[in-house]
Amino acid sequence: MPIALLQREWREAKIAAWSYAGLWIFVSAFLWAPSRDGLEAIFALTLFIPMLLILPWRKPEFQQYGGAFTSVALAYAGWCCLTSLWGDDSGFFILQWCVLASWLAGSAWVLQKKSLDWDQLLYWFVLVGAVAALINIAVFYWNHPLAARMEGITAARAPTLVGQVFGVVILLGILLSWRTASGKRALGLSLACIPALAALGLSQSRGPLLSLVVVLVIGLFWLRPKRKILLVQIAAALLGIVALCVIFPVNQLLLERGASFRDQIWLDVIRQMWAQPGLFLSGIGISEVTQIHTSIGEYHHAHNAWLDILYRTGVIGLGLALVHLTLLLWQARLHPYLAPLTLWLLYGCGCLFVDSRSLFWEIDVKWLLYWVPAALLAAGLQQLKNTDRPEAKQ
Repeated sequence: MPIALLQREWREAKIAAWSYAGLWIFVSAFLWAPSRDGLEAIFALTLFIPMLLILPWRKPEFQQYGGAFTSVALAYAGWCCLTSLWGDDSGFFILQWCVLASWLAGSAWVLQKKSLDWDQLLYWFVLVGAVAALINIAVFYWNHPLAARMEGITAARAPTLVGQVFGVVILLGILLSWRTASGKRALGLSLACIPALAALGLSQSRGPLLSLVVVLVIGLFWLRPKRKILLVQIAAALLGIVALCVIFPVNQLLLERGASFRDQIWLDVIRQMWAQPGLFLSGIGISEVTQIHTSIGEYHHAHNAWLDILYRTGVIGLGLALVHLTLLLWQARLHPYLAPLTLWLLYGCGCLFVDSRSLFWEIDVKWLLYWVPAALLAAGLQQLKNTDRPEAKQ
């Protein structure tokens, strides 16, 4: 054993196997980890520490670490770190750069070493999500009235975060049901979406709901599912929505909240930037303290990740973030095999348009909306490019 431990190939094989399982555990942990600290601990044990034992000591192999996708993402993160010099807490953001680098490069490297069955991973994610939704609903409404906005018992505590997380589960379940050739499996996946759909409705979160509808319409034209499966799902969804509106006053509550002051927050942020034109170039600088003062009060962020990026890191930061996103989507459009990951990323971008702070931050639900699908999609695209594997699955 001591001799084997000194051999790089042996160490890499063992760590790759550990991190391959760890990748699945980390992704699924967004559904069940009890807190954000729990997510970070899981990430540290399953991926961050193992990657520190491997990646810094290897000869850099550009294509094994996610290629241009990883390079542009880390350039964006690096610019964010630089802006912290006129913001605050540079040490904190340098650590976050290392965390993001280990995730992007590490997941790409692990999936080059051992090919992942994407559908199998996503199947399990949907099933775990269905169980998590049922538990969240039962625990919350045990002590709350049925008209209350559902909050989570995991890292996704706020109602909006609950809607975002279970929106991912619904999206992946429906997309997988469209791809399967088995009617029974399609039905099973559709049924597994029901608890997550209930959780999304009970969270009364309009942003995730709208993003889900838009992305499913895009997927409908891209993937062209079988008409029989589609008709059954539409009928079931309409029945569920009607039942939900009859049992709970969800439709009334959704309309009563108006725009939740988002339009005013956005307008005030833009006005602050117009008052100091230099902010458009480099931003106010990224900082751990993210409060924004507006005419209607103080908020933790701009409630629009893209506007928040512009406000804190300027057009340079926003430009790098958009280059990363565009590069991924432009390459992914040619690969229906990776459509669930592509549409997952699109859904996340829609959710982030009406919520959240800058993309470059510590591990939280925002990662499930952007950095998780972005890393998995980049790894899948790079894998296809490196192996020239024919896309047998459609």
